[in-house]
Amino acid sequence: MHRAIELRKTKRYPVSAPTLFMWAPANGKPQSAQGVTRDIHTFGVYVKTNAVPPLGALVQMEIVLPKLGDDSPGMRLQGEGIVLRCDYGDATKSGFAASAQFYPEAAEAVLSQIKGTVQGQSRPRLLNARGL
Repeated sequence: MHRAIELRKTKRYPVSAPTLFMWAPANGKPQSAQGVTRDIHTFGVYVKTNAVPPLGALVQMEIVLPKLGDDSPGMRLQGEGIVLRCDYGDATKSGFAASAQFYPEAAEAVLSQIKGTVQGQSRPRLLNARGL
């Protein structure tokens, strides 16, 4: 039996959150679409979507994160990155992985809350595709 070797340097957190993203094709007008995150980490994100940007595209993203507790507000995580991998398939298998530089105002607080929730074994409440 052959085992896959994990080459990732950062832990990924399974978070399903609505995501809006935009990119500009090399020879076209800017495009926008929406999807749902599959996982997120300090330096990137995987977004499930039928509108997959091209490999190497610069994407701007806004992720609407779920409320992590009954008294905490949901948060928005904004940033930009480069599309590193594209997956094409049916509605459940299409998406893209992107490096991400999240804008620092909210990124540290959001990622530390996600990390604390995952480590504490409580699962964050997930939003539906419209962020409700």
